Amino acid sequence: MVLVAACGGTQTPPPNAGQQGADAAAPPASGSAAPVEDAGPPKPTLESQRDPFIATCMHKMSAQNYCSCAFDQFKDVFKDADLSQKPSQEQLESLRKKTIDNCASKLTDAEVKPNFTAACVGADSRKQAYCDCAWSALRKKLEPADFVSDFEGPKFDDAKKAMVTACKGKLPEQVAKEDFLGGCNKAAGGQAAKMCECSWKKLRAKAGPEQIAAGLVDIKPVIDACKNAK
Repeated sequence: MVLVAACGGTQTPPPNAGQQGADAAAPPASGSAAPVEDAGPPKPTLESQRDPFIATCMHKMSAQNYCSCAFDQFKDVFKDADLSQKPSQEQLESLRKKTIDNCASKLTDAEVKPNFTAACVGADSRKQAYCDCAWSALRKKLEPADFVSDFEGPKFDDAKKAMVTACKGKLPEQVAKEDFLGGCNKAAGGQAAKMCECSWKKLRAKAGPEQIAAGLVDIKPVIDACKNAK
C-alpha cells in the first residue's frame, strides 16, 4: 500500500550565475569608465524560500498550519547553509525528522485522508472500496500524524493486521496480482515476468490479497525460491 509521505521536500534554488566572463574581463575603451562587474543574482535567503517552500508543501498536502510549521523546521536546519548549493542527504533527513516530530500533530483527518485515498487508489478505481475501508480501519488504530511517518514498527504492523481483517474480500484479487507483478517486474529491471508470476503463486498460497498488498508477508524467501523459474 502506498502511504502518504511527509511534506519535507524543498525547492532548492539553482546556483548563482556568477560574473559575465569575457565581457567583464574586456579592457575599457580609452577615456571611458571601467565597467561595473556583474556579481550575478543575489544569493537566496531563508525568507526568500518561504513562498516556494510552502507552495510545494501545500501541493503535496493542503495543510496550512503543517506547512508553515515545516518551514520553521527548514529555517532551523538551513540557518547556516549556503542555499545556492544542493542540500545534503543529512540535511534533508534532519528536515524530514524535525518536521514529523514537531509538525505532524498539527494535521487533521480532513487534511490527511484525501492524500491517503489518492495514493491508495491511484489510477485504478477498482481499489476505491478497499481504500475507503483501509482508511477507516487504520484510523481506528492510528492518529493523523502517523500517516506522514514511515509506517514501520510494531504499532503500524498491528494497525495493518487489523485493517486486513476488517477489509478482507474488498481488494479484488486481480487488482492485487497486477500491482504485485508490475512492482516485482519493475524492481527486477523488467526482465523477471516468470519469476514474479512464480512468486505471486507462492505468496497467494499462504496469504490473501490484502495481506500481500499491505506488505505483511515476507517476500524475500519466495523471490529467492523463484529466481530460476522458467
